Amino acid sequence: MQDKIHKYRMDFYYQALVTYLLFFAGYVLFSGTIGKSFSALYNDPIFYILILFIIIFLIIVIIKIFRAPMIILKDDRIIFRNRFGEREVVFADILNIKIGRRKKRDEEVTYRIIKLRLRNRRKQLRIRANDFERGGELINEFLRIKYPDVKDKQ
Repeated sequence: MQDKIHKYRMDFYYQALVTYLLFFAGYVLFSGTIGKSFSALYNDPIFYILILFIIIFLIIVIIKIFRAPMIILKDDRIIFRNRFGEREVVFADILNIKIGRRKKRDEEVTYRIIKLRLRNRRKQLRIRANDFERGGELINEFLRIKYPDVKDKQ
């Protein structure tokens, strides 16, 4: 098996930031042309709330880009890597793997949580499959780790 890399998905954050920016631009144009003038926007609380949302999402996007988390699956281990370091989990250290069931069976999107019980860790390690690229493949890989003798169990 070759290394399978699953990077963190950023599309939600990009879409939210663009949506807030477009709404902000539309609000400024609408309020500035229909209202008295653009200088009246400085007294508008909605103007400042929108700026606050844009700044918050911009900070979140910058932090997520800077951290760049990813999961690398190898033949005998899982590597959790970000910009600041990495942590390796050998398959022998995994005591149990629990994969949550889907709440909505009609949708194709995977909303499943993978819980790993590790030998040297008190709390379970939780991975949200939807947060990473190709979440369905990630779930299938963890199912292969859980059931090494069975092919494509789901």
